[in-house]
Amino acid sequence: MGFLVAAVVLLGALTVLNLFLTMAVMRRLKQKDSGPAPDGSDIPDLPIGSRIPDFRAESTSGTVVATGDLLGSESVFAFFDTGCAVCKTTIPKLIDHADAHGLKADQVIAVVGGRESAAAYVDGLEGAATVILEDSLGPVASAFSIPGFPAFVVVDGDGRVVRAGTQSSLTAKA
Repeated sequence: MGFLVAAVVLLGALTVLNLFLTMAVMRRLKQKDSGPAPDGSDIPDLPIGSRIPDFRAESTSGTVVATGDLLGSESVFAFFDTGCAVCKTTIPKLIDHADAHGLKADQVIAVVGGRESAAAYVDGLEGAATVILEDSLGPVASAFSIPGFPAFVVVDGDGRVVRAGTQSSLTAKA
């Protein structure tokens, strides 16, 4: 009888372990980047040619940034999160892109999620970008349907997405 109880307990423990491992694999597969969409964007809800979503946010300098303010010239949106290990290393690439395309700070919008440790990001972006601080996946990142960090969206003067995705979207040819 004791052998039977031990076998049932062992079988139950193995079943629970299997359930946890299966859930972990499924979560990982959901997070895994399946590559860019046929149009070149790897942000599914923001395909190339689509209009950027409406948003309104206050920058660290106190100026209000809204969708309409960015029409008329190319803009770049950069989305970072302070919990992202790679995000801080992409700041120089963003600044290089802005310099190479002659973009002013009001044309480079850097959205930093995770207010508690954002000082290093603000210092690194100061003068080169308009910085918006918000909670992780806050209102602006949610409006753009950002699936992960870092993410970049290059927009033309009409407010249409030219490129969108990871750091490679900054270096890709339009």
